[in-house]
Amino acid sequence: MISSYGYYAIFLFACIEGEVALITAGFLAHQGLLSIQLVILYAFLGTFLMEQGVFQIGRVYGLKILDRFPKLKPKVAIAFKWLKKYDVLFIFSFRFIYGIRNISPLIIGASGVPSKKFFFVNFAAAIIWSVSIACIGYVFSNAIEGVVAHFGEYQKHILFAILGVVIAIYAWVSLRQAYLSRKQ
Repeated sequence: MISSYGYYAIFLFACIEGEVALITAGFLAHQGLLSIQLVILYAFLGTFLMEQGVFQIGRVYGLKILDRFPKLKPKVAIAFKWLKKYDVLFIFSFRFIYGIRNISPLIIGASGVPSKKFFFVNFAAAIIWSVSIACIGYVFSNAIEGVVAHFGEYQKHILFAILGVVIAIYAWVSLRQAYLSRKQ
């Protein structure tokens, strides 16, 4: 199943924030279940085509779409500011920054960055992203395999730790909201 549908999954996950899927695909390539060259190719195609499509949507409808989300205005204003100062650097790096990858091409398209400039910088960034993330999984497959092999031994401890962190975050947020509502 992995060898039959794995490349399609890589393509789809690369369209969104697909780092974990691509690292996993690199690991599977090291295990001989996938080809590292095809993993990189499908990841490149997924990320490049998605970013190009969202950029084009941003060129036509970007400002209208962004106006529908007033809570995003401060973040969008910061992105526009960065784009004016560091357009090539921003275009090159947004896919490496968690949380802004999916909206950045829309903002870049709405900002008026020329299509040709975006195409070439996006092309280079997509290649570097695809190769580097896939190779992380491939190169560190022995370490990943060791963690997976020993996961069963530590599963209960890991689950309790995660549960503890979730409870602590929930308590902190609840206490902070209570404090802020009393303060007002």
